[in-house]
Amino acid sequence: MRPSALACCAATFLAATAASAQPRGAGSETRAVEREPYRDAPGVTPIGEPVRATADTPDQRIRLAGFLRARADLGHNWDLGRGPTPMLPSIWPTPYVDDGASHTQTNADMRLRVDATIEVGWGVSLHARAHVLDNLRLGSLPTGDLVGGSVTQRGPDQPIDVRQVYGQVLLPFGVLTAGRMGALVDWGTGFYLNAGNGLDDDYGDVGDRIAFTTPLAGLLWTALYEISATGPSSEAVRPDIRPAFDLDPRDDVHTVAFSVARWNSPATRQRRLRAARHTFEFGLVGSYRWQSYDVTAGDVPSARTALVRDLTAFVGDAWARADIGRFSFEGEFAFVGFRIANASLDPAAMLNLAVTGRQYGGVLRADYRGGERFFARVEFGFASGDDRPGFGARPVATSGRAGDLDGLQFDLTRTPRDVNVQNFRFSPNYRVDLIMWRRLIGTVTDAWYVRPMVRYRLGPMLTAEAAVIASVAMEPNSTPSGKAPLGVETDVGLVYEQEHGFVMRLDYGLLLPLSGFDNAARRVSASPAHALHAVMAWRF
Repeated sequence: MRPSALACCAATFLAATAASAQPRGAGSETRAVEREPYRDAPGVTPIGEPVRATADTPDQRIRLAGFLRARADLGHNWDLGRGPTPMLPSIWPTPYVDDGASHTQTNADMRLRVDATIEVGWGVSLHARAHVLDNLRLGSLPTGDLVGGSVTQRGPDQPIDVRQVYGQVLLPFGVLTAGRMGALVDWGTGFYLNAGNGLDDDYGDVGDRIAFTTPLAGLLWTALYEISATGPSSEAVRPDIRPAFDLDPRDDVHTVAFSVARWNSPATRQRRLRAARHTFEFGLVGSYRWQSYDVTAGDVPSARTALVRDLTAFVGDAWARADIGRFSFEGEFAFVGFRIANASLDPAAMLNLAVTGRQYGGVLRADYRGGERFFARVEFGFASGDDRPGFGARPVATSGRAGDLDGLQFDLTRTPRDVNVQNFRFSPNYRVDLIMWRRLIGTVTDAWYVRPMVRYRLGPMLTAEAAVIASVAMEPNSTPSGKAPLGVETDVGLVYEQEHGFVMRLDYGLLLPLSGFDNAARRVSASPAHALHAVMAWRF
């Protein structure tokens, strides 16, 4: 490929990246902006001279995007009326006044997301994402006279959470990006790698990395290096040193990753679908992570407090999608393998047992588009499981016992020791329902599910949706009752969306728990749970 064609292809990729950085579901395309060539090439600032602005060209742009979100939830009987587990009073927190009359809880919160892009010049840009009053619970932090006087709410201790800051430059042979940025890739279903761009998302993958992407042979090739975690800095022993230096790089967690893909931005794909063009897209990513030493939290770093960790981990992810007429077929599969030579938290105790994991999960979809109004999808998802009690979906400090909803998936204190962790966990941003996986368990793990859904546009601004989710545990020992069937949930929703910036959604969910949630010890069957979920968003 000639250098000029390569640069042109890379420019196309940069525009696609900017478009894909929009929040998912925003329904808007990034409009192309005509740029003037540089009039004067900026000089080079020698090291030691004051920093000055070098981008004085007239084609600078500052773009803001994001949304203000307000949400409300109403949950009824989310503890399923099945009583306590060995580790918890109930599988979901209940009202503290236990009078047997109230099984309903509510929540309302808000978030302002601001995505800022500074286009310095042709191919040079800075990007940042900040959350303001992130998930601030409405009515929290009250101050003032609560008995008839003036009442107000004070701001939280961290009103602004800066999530991403990175720079991007288009070089003659590719795109270079460095800083704190979102998910490794933009393609895929999002069940494993997920940046959290959606209006209703709560989490998101973020990493400090440097990445390079180049177009070659009609594909996009990416290589990156990430500093996933660092240990103590020189500030622990010499606070006067600025900037603080990493005391020992061997306790850092490093990651390298490579990917190759052929994919279209959402706007490009929609144009091809409207034109009835057949399209095949795919992506492959592999990453390797390692850490040699570790230091226990709170200890002064020294040879005495150092741990030989010897952590290694590998992640592989493969995705493919084919658009054929009115149908689309999509699949993604991920594998996680790791080994921790020493899982001890005590520097004085070196374990001779390695904790290992072999985990896998995937999503398969088949879509049908019946014109401009009707859309249907059948989805099958699965995540490998571990036979220890509990799902292992949320970080907990202790191993679960039979009957628990969660717990560590390995145990080094009992004989025989369990040193294998087999449960794969979906990204918590990948939601398949309203109640069971999203709220009660936390994310899809140790199970398979089937989810048929339909969507119908009732009018120019009104859309109705309905889905049924049937879930079964991979390992019956993981469920509170020791039985595999988990539940059948029905979710229905109504979406109102204006063309210019406002969207409102209301969802209702009914969970019919099956035998997997029964309280076998007390011989109590789990009872149905209900949910209302409302979202209003002002997009810009």
